[in-house]
Amino acid sequence: MKNQLKFLFSALVLILTANSCFALSAGKLDKLIKTSDLNNTATIAVSIKNTANGDCVYEQEAKKLLHPGSALKAFTLYPSINTLGDDYLFRTRLYKDNSENIYIKLGADPLLTTSQLKQLIQKLSESGNKQYKNLYIDDSILDKKEFAKGWMWDDDINPYTPKVSSYNLDGNVLKLNLYKNDQGEITAELKSDYPSSVISFIQSDAKTNMLEINRYNWNNPEVIEIYGNVTSEAPLNIPISSMRRYFIYNIDKILEDKKIVFTNTMYSSKLVPENAELIAENTNSIKNMLPLVLTDSSNLVSETLFKIAGGKKYNATGSDYLAQLMFKDFYNKNGISTDEIVIVDGCGVSRKNLLSADWMTTALNKIYTMKDFEKYKENMAQPGEGTLSERLYDLRGDVWLKTGSLSNISTLIGYVKSQDGNMYSVAIVIQNFNKPQKDIKSFEDKIIDIIYNR
Repeated sequence: MKNQLKFLFSALVLILTANSCFALSAGKLDKLIKTSDLNNTATIAVSIKNTANGDCVYEQEAKKLLHPGSALKAFTLYPSINTLGDDYLFRTRLYKDNSENIYIKLGADPLLTTSQLKQLIQKLSESGNKQYKNLYIDDSILDKKEFAKGWMWDDDINPYTPKVSSYNLDGNVLKLNLYKNDQGEITAELKSDYPSSVISFIQSDAKTNMLEINRYNWNNPEVIEIYGNVTSEAPLNIPISSMRRYFIYNIDKILEDKKIVFTNTMYSSKLVPENAELIAENTNSIKNMLPLVLTDSSNLVSETLFKIAGGKKYNATGSDYLAQLMFKDFYNKNGISTDEIVIVDGCGVSRKNLLSADWMTTALNKIYTMKDFEKYKENMAQPGEGTLSERLYDLRGDVWLKTGSLSNISTLIGYVKSQDGNMYSVAIVIQNFNKPQKDIKSFEDKIIDIIYNR
């Protein structure tokens, strides 16, 4: 009997050692999650691992495949940078061939502005020649699909999900300002002379601030309708309906201003020939884009990087399909299977994306061991920055996180350095809730606080 008890005790120790999540499941985290009203109606998935040894510290529904939201950006960005290189430059180039044809070779630069485009074309004026034959646009860097699979039809007017295109320009949005006129009425004014119409049904209301924006592309994509109430003046961003049309419109304006004439103004798409001469280029560094993805959660920048990296990896026109192959190749080669997860875009907008909390902390732990981890970590949001601007103030310098928010979905992933000196990878996914987002974010913050104070 004594030997049997000894054997059973040894077996129990082995089980607990092999499954530290089971051993440490009871405690403050369990109490917080299991007794929460959220746990009765929503899905709460949590995975916490020690980055030093990969040991699981806590898990709840960690193997379930759920929508990651914008937390996905943290996992698509790393293979994208790995493929492109941290010195990658987005180049918009101007070429001329021997027949006086001009080519604009697009780099799908998500930071390109009309002002930079104007400076680029200025070089044609400086050459002394004001008349050319044809203007071609080489838009081969990305495919023609401006929305990824699973993006919703009403994302068309969502300012946070502009279309992604080789023709990226001015953030791919029109800037609109709402202001009171002399009669005290709210007027909508476009900041651009791009031919669009705004029909305003807005009322001034001192108590509410709620707007609904509609655009019926099947009827007229350049007519925007705005309904609702506003308390005061407010800026709005409206995604551009056709990026190619918008880009060409601005090219026409610049050429007219510079008095540069082309015999043919059809602006056909055509590859730059090998013998063409580089006249000028505009560049923006990938280094400037990392905080836009990890701290500010830019869908435009994230999706553009993802597709371009896929194109570079396979020496082809960038697409979500090639980007998915790049993503899987990167993680599979690093020992992290992608067999069960689903990835369809680079920014997490699509509801077709599926990740588990366990997969995310496994990937975070692997990234933690890589040589350029510090650069990656430094570009993640800290309290007081970006999407964490009003959260976890007292933990600045000890947490590096990436948030995610979709309708009825909230995620928080990243790294927490606790008071015991250990670094932990964390993934929290909460979905199918009917409470305000701010309440869910507060719940996530309580989990982070418990990890920090363990």
